[in-house]
Amino acid sequence: MKKIIVHNPSNERTKNYRYYNYFFDQFTEHLKNFFEVEENRYFELAHSTRYPIWLQKRINDYDDILECEYVIENSENGEFVVMTISDSITGIIFSEKRNPYFKKGLVAQFLPREIYLNGEKYMYKLSPWVYFKSNMVDIEPYYQKRLNNPPTNNKICFRGVTTDRPIISHIDKNIITSSDILTPTTYFDDIITYKMSLSVDGAAEFCYRDIECFGLGVPILRFEYLSKMYNELIPNYHYISVPRPDDLRLYRLGNEFHARLIEKRYYEVLNDTEFLNFISKNARKYYEDNCQINNLIKNTHNLLNLNSWI
Repeated sequence: MKKIIVHNPSNERTKNYRYYNYFFDQFTEHLKNFFEVEENRYFELAHSTRYPIWLQKRINDYDDILECEYVIENSENGEFVVMTISDSITGIIFSEKRNPYFKKGLVAQFLPREIYLNGEKYMYKLSPWVYFKSNMVDIEPYYQKRLNNPPTNNKICFRGVTTDRPIISHIDKNIITSSDILTPTTYFDDIITYKMSLSVDGAAEFCYRDIECFGLGVPILRFEYLSKMYNELIPNYHYISVPRPDDLRLYRLGNEFHARLIEKRYYEVLNDTEFLNFISKNARKYYEDNCQINNLIKNTHNLLNLNSWI
């Protein structure tokens, strides 16, 4: 078996911090079926600072990565691939993009305009990936519960931070929930009672909440995504899409005019049970095919073209 080195800073605090940390653990075990794996993963300060790594064929003195980044290095030829769930293009992708040994980068927040700004010439190395649910809470029982108890709450559900999402303050308070932050289990019990939820960009466009709603079968209402996933998200098929005006660069910073567009679309679909069920089923199927752990591992393996190393 060929030898690879896995670089991914982790410690006791990050191990179950996010679902992607769990995925990294599972993917490491998956790799052991094909390679002799050396793990460069434990880092006492993984939760608070970047981790320096020294790749064999680096073009920098060293690179440093976050706990949301995962690098696989081929020990025999020095080639390497990168996965990142960072909210923006990360250091190692940016600093090593010209490196001929950097073969592939999977980017969870794949915003084309940002990719181009960081090096259009090297765009071919980067690929949209997928996004993740937030934590280790099993959402399957909540999905089944929603199937057995069809939602009746007509308000748009949004539970989260609003200080960096001023558009929410412009939405009619009579049609949206309070933004109270709930514990994960209480949140899932709550959101499955709503016909739809509101998706608003945070630090980046894709949000844990979106993926969780896909898995729960709760249709999300939002302006059309600009970011890409490796399997395309189709407006008004996987989610309820609001036409995006040309002046709306940062959705979360939208004004009263933009909020009225959300409200208009809300009223158009509120009582269209057939359409809402259509979105719910398609979103759930997308979650099963792309976000559940077995398919996520299989798809990631193929996207990284790891069979070329075997």
